[in-house]
Amino acid sequence: MPERNLLRILFLVNFAVTLGFGIADAFFSTYLFSLGARGLMLGLPLVCYSLAKIVCSPALGAWSDRVGHRRAVLVSLALYLLVSTGYLYNLSVPALIVLRLLQGVSCALFRPVLLALVGSCTAEGKRGTVLATFDISFYGALCLGPLVGGLLKDSFGFAGVFMSVALLCLAAFCAALRGIPGGGHGTGNARRHEAASAFRLWQLDRPGSYRALLAFIFGRAFGISLTGSFLPILLTAKLGLTGARSGIILASGTVAMTLLLRPMGKLSDRAPRRLLVLAGGSAVSLLYFLLPAAPGFYQMLILTVAIGVCSVVSQPASSALLVEEGMRHGMAVTVGTFNAALNLGFAAGPLCGALLQGSLGIAAVFHTAGTVGLGAVLLFALHSMEPGAEGVPCSTTKTIPVTCAAATSSCESVSPYSHAA
Repeated sequence: MPERNLLRILFLVNFAVTLGFGIADAFFSTYLFSLGARGLMLGLPLVCYSLAKIVCSPALGAWSDRVGHRRAVLVSLALYLLVSTGYLYNLSVPALIVLRLLQGVSCALFRPVLLALVGSCTAEGKRGTVLATFDISFYGALCLGPLVGGLLKDSFGFAGVFMSVALLCLAAFCAALRGIPGGGHGTGNARRHEAASAFRLWQLDRPGSYRALLAFIFGRAFGISLTGSFLPILLTAKLGLTGARSGIILASGTVAMTLLLRPMGKLSDRAPRRLLVLAGGSAVSLLYFLLPAAPGFYQMLILTVAIGVCSVVSQPASSALLVEEGMRHGMAVTVGTFNAALNLGFAAGPLCGALLQGSLGIAAVFHTAGTVGLGAVLLFALHSMEPGAEGVPCSTTKTIPVTCAAATSSCESVSPYSHAA
């Protein structure tokens, strides 16, 4: 089937790009330090990367809906290839800041378009399973990235790390060029609808279901970035764990998520998706409160595995709900706005954590992550119950042509709806 072949190509492209930059990002701070970057110049490239994703995601999502998803994927991969090639040269810190900005722009375009391609060619009854299977390409690469990067750095230095990134990006570009069919331009009405969505998705009069997703993903990203930044400090400063034991704990949650993504995707196609989001988000937030109280390695390992397991309960369900919103408002622009909220949470988490850790201690950092997470879940529940949050019957709604890259022409129109089962 053309759709299945396309999904395989998208899986490989996503895995290659995520693995490449997972290898590089694990040691990027160390590379900057080796170049003499200190203080502001050490943090500025990292901040610029996040800001580029926040600012550019909605606009680039709207642009990709207008020009076609194949062209948008190739542009994003060409930018990735340019960035990875630039890393091969012995550049100054200001030049690396520019490269990180371009990397952020590439990321802001790449992820929404790929998810749009996956979602627009997936039957509703299998959407959770397919999206969860596709996410294995992301989380699996995240697990391998630091390990592969460490081996390359020890053997070939930073040159070997950045060369591997360039080769993986080149392989992804060639695979996309060959495997993603052309076509996929929306109609004039669809283009006008999608362009208008770029300006309306942030407004307060948007449907409750979409605002609920934005609230949930902000709280989730806030907690992930906060705990990811300060958990290593907790493991070493308070528990005194070795580097190897700390690494096992830090990787355990991602490994658990990767292994359970497909089973939980199947569950999200059978169980109420909003209930799964509420259950998973609430459990993760409560577990954050327990992290500072863990007395040793094994207790902390159990907690981090539990966080990974509870996180994966909500992951496929929230992705499927997001694709449903994309069917209504334009796929890539919806995912782009969603990613802007995601990256805003990623940027706000460490900043808030730094202020809290200096004034109230490290335990307050994790208590705040749990509190914000529970607040986001509460907002998700409240907005999901608003009138219009569950959508309207397909027979009474307009249809929005959704681009399908599995063929050289557009897919059939898909009626907007919200799965409330």
